[in-house]
Formats: sequence, C-alpha cells, structure tokens
Amino acid sequence: MIGARMDQRLKVSGVLLVAALVIAVALYSLWPIPRSSPAKATVAIVTWVGYGPFFVAKEKGFFRNHGADVDIVKIEDLAPRHSALTSGSVQFSISTLDLFANEAPQGLPAVCILKLTDSYGADGIIARKTIQSLPDLRGRTIAFEKGTPSHFFLISLLETLGLSVKDIAPKYMTAGDAGAAFVAGSVDAAVTWEPWLTKARETSFGHVLVTSRERPGLLLYILVVHRDFLRRQPKVVEALVRGWFEAVEFSRTHADEANVIMAKGLGLEKAEFVEMMKGDRLSDYAENRRYFGLDGAPGPFFDTFNRAQSVWLGEGLITKTVSAEQVVDLTFLRALTK
Repeated sequence: MIGARMDQRLKVSGVLLVAALVIAVALYSLWPIPRSSPAKATVAIVTWVGYGPFFVAKEKGFFRNHGADVDIVKIEDLAPRHSALTSGSVQFSISTLDLFANEAPQGLPAVCILKLTDSYGADGIIARKTIQSLPDLRGRTIAFEKGTPSHFFLISLLETLGLSVKDIAPKYMTAGDAGAAFVAGSVDAAVTWEPWLTKARETSFGHVLVTSRERPGLLLYILVVHRDFLRRQPKVVEALVRGWFEAVEFSRTHADEANVIMAKGLGLEKAEFVEMMKGDRLSDYAENRRYFGLDGAPGPFFDTFNRAQSVWLGEGLITKTVSAEQVVDLTFLRALTK
C-alpha cells in the first residue's frame, strides 16, 4: 500500500516537473534575449550627391545588418573636418584623392579603404570663347582655389602640355567665387563646378573648355578611416565597406526610392539631386577592384596618388612624400566576394 502511494507520488511529481519544464521553455522563448548593441561610428561628409549612398545604407539597415550603428555628419569646411578626424571625434571621413595626397604626408592619421565616386562632368574649366584649347590658356588669367581638386585638375592638364602654373596668371579664390568672377567677366578662365559650368554656357562670351567627364580619373572621392579605429574596430570598418556596396546596388535597382532617401539626407530636392547625379558616377565593388588593382592589372590609385604628391611638391604645398602603399588598406576589399 505504501509502495503504491509512493509510485503515485513519483508519477505526479514527474508530471509536474515536465509541466514546469514546458512552461519554462515557453516563457524563455518569449523572453527577449539580451544582445550586444552594434558598435557605433561616425562618418563625416560634405553636401555632395556622391555621398548619398551613406544615407541609403543607414536607412535600409545595411550598416546595422553588419553590426555597425553609423551616424552621418556634414562638416562642409576642410579644417574642422580634418580636426574631427585627427581628434577621433569622427572615425571615418570622405576626401578627394588629391587632397589626401596633400594631407597624408603631413601626418594625417588615416588610411584609404574605399573609392566612393568619380566626378563625371560636375567639375571643369570654363573659359572665354577665344580660348578653344588647353594650350590657349598660356598667359591667361585663371581663377581657382589653391590646394584643392580644382588646383590639381588644372595643373595635371597643364603638365600634359609641358606647362606649369608659371605659364598662367593664377588668381586664387574659392571655386564658387572663381565661377562668379568668370561670369562677371573679371578673369579669362576659371576652374569650378556646377552651377557655374551651366552659367558660363549662358553667357555671350563663355563656354566649357573641358570637364572631368572628358578627363576621368583625376577628380574622385575616397573614404578614409582613422588608423587607431581601424586597428581597434576592424568589424565596423568591414561593415562600412559592405554597407556602401549594398547601398550602391540598391540605388541602381531601386533608383526612385534611393533618390528620395539620398536627397532627403543631403537636404536637397529630389529633382535637384537627380540632375546633379548626372555629373557623378558611384563606385561599386567591381570598380574598386579595378581601381586598386585587385584583379592583377596595376591599379590607377597608386599612380594618381603619387602624381598628386608630385603636383603639391611642385606647388610648394608639401615638403615630403609618403609611399602610396603606406596610406591604403585593401584588407576589406580583398575579403569580399561577389
């Protein structure tokens, strides 16, 4: 009798134990599992359409899907953007290749990890109609901003003709002021960008002599990362690279939706953004492989970087150079597969 009661109690206890386990499993499945927050990072950009994919990557969750919580800040002027990157208050920054070739020899603690976009007609030289070719610039008054992509573009073109800044009469001013000075008839030519290219065409005396569309590969935009952050947070760097390429692809396959996101992020009207994009060409993974020479053929990055340093040396803006191989990290591009 006692044994029977004991067996009954054991059976009841077993049933209760199983029921408790079932309930516990059910509650556990409903209870949110704590997860580590994505690592944070900040990218500094300027207001240019070529940087629009950063907003797509953030909005569509591409960065977060790869474990990064990315903020995007606009720092329009070079000096504060340089200071923010150097101090580490931002970890990534956009740059132009020629500008990077100016800053890297002077100790900028950053390396290039990605080509973002090419100027494809958005920049150029406007000139009087009496100036019909680049050799005609000899002896003319040309307005441009010193130490900028405009400066590099002009000197690079002059050098192909065996000319230098000594063969022209330079007037240093911002690209916007250069365009305005030309339209006002104060200079013979100017190196500038839109909307001044269009405004030059609208004058009775001016035209567009050459743009970055006809001379590709000189004016392009890159992403650089602080060296210390790259060493401490390589997964976040990888997330930025992957997120960029996914955003570029999304902008092609879902152009209308992407254009809305990018225009909003940059503070532009959608129609204005779409028009400006005609002068820009986004760089996808295949273009990055080509540009950095990952498919066997030498990549243009290294030659253009060295050429830019040569220009800045000749112009007296830098006093020493660095090896291009020292200021680029292709680890993350090499790790990607199609």
